[in-house]
Amino acid sequence: MHDSFLLVFYGNTGSSWLIQTLGNIPGVFVPGFEPLDEWAWNVEDTERLAWLRTVLSPPVDRAGSAYETWLAALHAHPHFRDPRDPAFVHVGFKMRSHSIRDRMAVLTSLRERGSRLVVLERRNRIKHALSLYRYHEEEKSQFDKSGVRPPSDLDLEVFHRWVTASVDLQRQSDVFWAKAQQVMESDALRRIQYEDFIDEAGKAVTMKHLTGFLGIDAPSYTPSGLEKATSDSLRESIVNFDAVVDRYAGSEFERFLSD
Repeated sequence: MHDSFLLVFYGNTGSSWLIQTLGNIPGVFVPGFEPLDEWAWNVEDTERLAWLRTVLSPPVDRAGSAYETWLAALHAHPHFRDPRDPAFVHVGFKMRSHSIRDRMAVLTSLRERGSRLVVLERRNRIKHALSLYRYHEEEKSQFDKSGVRPPSDLDLEVFHRWVTASVDLQRQSDVFWAKAQQVMESDALRRIQYEDFIDEAGKAVTMKHLTGFLGIDAPSYTPSGLEKATSDSLRESIVNFDAVVDRYAGSEFERFLSD
């Protein structure tokens, strides 16, 4: 028996920490960091979808030819690596909602396989925009160094473009979630917010909730080595914070400045 899952995310929502932490749990196989996003841009949707369907449907018998056939099909992806332990119980990975354009086909595939879907988002548009700004404009990434990086002196016009991008990403996630609710059973769906696991206590609660939802037996877990790159305090993270406050005073984004 196996259980499969898909983690759908948009950028800078803590997805790397979540999927790596899940992948550290014995019995969980994560077939690549972001396998569909790492694939060449000209790979057709049909091939991506076929790979997703295959990887989420491993054979029960891991000692016979069916398992070898399953592995061979997955090696169509140039970066695929065989599981370290063929006796894994759970298999899943993360992808962006647009990695396969036919979202309904993705959701139908999950439903047909009895897979579970986790959708990861952020509530605070200003903090998300700051994370996007620091990553794209300043190349301040959790993958480069550990710990919190120095605060940013924001170009407000450039920053506002990332605020708009954050709004658009959340809108796309809302659309995907609405489609998921139409196609899949409610008990196979979970929506998780980045803000719920920004500290150690939140991470512990989130992992307990998530492993319970996925049916993963994990009395303890080994967290990913990735660390948050930005202080959760906007004032500590932005040199010209007062200018940001002035820019968004009275707007729909004002409420995110004190969150």
